[in-house]
Amino acid sequence: MTKPSTVSVVIITYARPDYIRECIRHLRELTTAPHQIIVVDGSPDRRTRDLLATEHPDVVYLRNDLGKGTMSESRQIGLAQTTGDIVAYIDDDAYVAESWLDRMIDAYQDDSVAGVGGRADNGIPGEDQEGLASIGRLLPNGDITGYFAANPGRRIDVDHFLGANQTYRRSTLLAIGGIRGNYPGTCLREESDTCLRLRAAGHRLIFDPDMLVRHVAAPYQIGGKRFDRKYLYYSRRNHIMLLARVYGWRTRYLPRYARTALRQQRHYYGQVARFLLRGVDEDGSRVPLKRRLTAPVILTRSAVEVAGLVGGVWAGWDGRRRDRRNGVGTP
Repeated sequence: MTKPSTVSVVIITYARPDYIRECIRHLRELTTAPHQIIVVDGSPDRRTRDLLATEHPDVVYLRNDLGKGTMSESRQIGLAQTTGDIVAYIDDDAYVAESWLDRMIDAYQDDSVAGVGGRADNGIPGEDQEGLASIGRLLPNGDITGYFAANPGRRIDVDHFLGANQTYRRSTLLAIGGIRGNYPGTCLREESDTCLRLRAAGHRLIFDPDMLVRHVAAPYQIGGKRFDRKYLYYSRRNHIMLLARVYGWRTRYLPRYARTALRQQRHYYGQVARFLLRGVDEDGSRVPLKRRLTAPVILTRSAVEVAGLVGGVWAGWDGRRRDRRNGVGTP
């Protein structure tokens, strides 16, 4: 492989022009300037387009007219216009540190590295020490770990990255067919699809804790909140689809993941029983009467997770059919 030296930065956004402004401001302050800055905008209005035309006319502006829940499609739209040796994806609410690009290029001087993910500072005390031994792993039961705020103090090999701070050799990414779409809803697992496909093809991915972004976790503009029922449904649906698309229906990951997910539903039933029978929360504090009486509503969270598992089977079948048609399916 040639030593990469140029970076195309692709920013995905949806109806958050103020965050785009701040995101680009940090990119302008990098020690080394990027080769390209591309913004892919799925917004239903012109605010982001007008902002860039006025304040940053050199930034490449691209539209995604597919609507909500098509972040992976936005990534592919951006990839098609990149010309740098490295493609770096960040979200509009991820603000890069001054050395971010230099750390990235340095990591790619190792020819064995196909992708580099970076750390996210979420501003939560102690997050840099949580999950140090479990950063970005694919587990034997088919589940995946995060802990992308952890700082192991060195570069480590991982199985997948955080979507808000992920980079790839452009040539390697194109060789596997680019970014695959059809991860709807809250777009969960779309970045894991790319990473696990690269790992399945024998490529190496590393996590560099010094390739840092400050992740401010802007509010969703596509409806819903993190960890609400919509989020829970799509986390299960998209995960089943992910495993089926990357590893096929015969993989042991699928039944193992399904069993694990079903066992985890016991938590909801235990919580309802604790509220109704003992009137206390997990920390031993008393639960108000109104919350005790409405406790059975908690079980709807279990229902949407189970529905997500079932929906993932159909989504996996349909996803694999689309992949074969597009020439990017599992062999």
